[in-house]
Amino acid sequence: MRSTTLYFRSLAVLAAFLLWGICLMNGTVKALLLAVWQGKLNESVHLKTNYTGIPLIDYPIAVLVAFFFYGTNGHDEGYTLFLVDAYSTLQSAFVWLFVETIRPGKKPKWIARPVIFGILWQCFGAAISLPLYYACHLLWVTETEVYRVRNLNRARAIPFSFLIGAILPAVIGMAPTWNGPDSRSVVAHQVILAIWQPDPIWVAWIQMGLQNMTRWLRGQTGPDVRKPTHNSFLWIRGSYLLAAVSSAVGHLYSVGRMLKSSDPSTNFVRMYVPFPFTGPAGVSDILIRGPWLFLQYDLIIIGLSSMSWAFILLTRTPAGQRASKPMLVLLMLAGATVSLALYAREKELDVGSQITDTK
Repeated sequence: MRSTTLYFRSLAVLAAFLLWGICLMNGTVKALLLAVWQGKLNESVHLKTNYTGIPLIDYPIAVLVAFFFYGTNGHDEGYTLFLVDAYSTLQSAFVWLFVETIRPGKKPKWIARPVIFGILWQCFGAAISLPLYYACHLLWVTETEVYRVRNLNRARAIPFSFLIGAILPAVIGMAPTWNGPDSRSVVAHQVILAIWQPDPIWVAWIQMGLQNMTRWLRGQTGPDVRKPTHNSFLWIRGSYLLAAVSSAVGHLYSVGRMLKSSDPSTNFVRMYVPFPFTGPAGVSDILIRGPWLFLQYDLIIIGLSSMSWAFILLTRTPAGQRASKPMLVLLMLAGATVSLALYAREKELDVGSQITDTK
């Protein structure tokens, strides 16, 4: 177990260098900070820096808006399609993490509060945040028995909080991908991006609100013993399937458009393969090639760490030992593959009928 923990922590350290070390060296961090300070991305594109009137909130949001602006405004087809693929993988992680937090029994605070890792990946990169989460999670599942989700209200809220809090904002934020780069103004796009940035918080609030609302509507003061447990199982597996489908659709859409594109710069190597320090070919603006390079490294480590985590979890279930062997060849479909692996794992978990739903 110690070697597994070291592996994931090493991935996080490697990610910190590849994401932030290189961004510091190639001038991306400096360019982002200057863009916010000067209130412009370039001489012709203004950057909105006031959203709430609270500098401590507005400044990091403006930095994130500057970071994601060129990847989401549809002006570079390859960059935009790459981000659609990246988001389709990352957004599935909301299901993975929030299911673990509603499992019965006592959990470490880091597992019980997945929104912390969500905020960390939004601010610093999921390639750093997720391996740290996976290391904590595997320590937990090694030290205690993990059971199926029993609370029907919490289980039912998972797919809706995922759709409303994670998928819908991504679809709206990436709308210029299919509506065209001129479908919204620069200011409108920046406001949408700003609202989108705290989506880990939106998911957590929606999850909490929905589970409280369904408990109130049903007049339940606590879970039943038999039928709700089985229904919870179906809702959780349905959530994993939903995450798998959304991830696969995003990936296939991106690859399909890449293969059909008449633009020679929209190709696999330019979109996905990170060129150290310089970023994608043919891009002169550091606010485009810098964040793009950051996200290329980000996606690779997200896929590798997530597949490793799911592989380890599957090998710890009797039925999963054989099924887990071909998983690593599906790295390009990491989001869907991990979701399906967790779908299979769920069936192998014990119901744990005497376990209470405590955090």
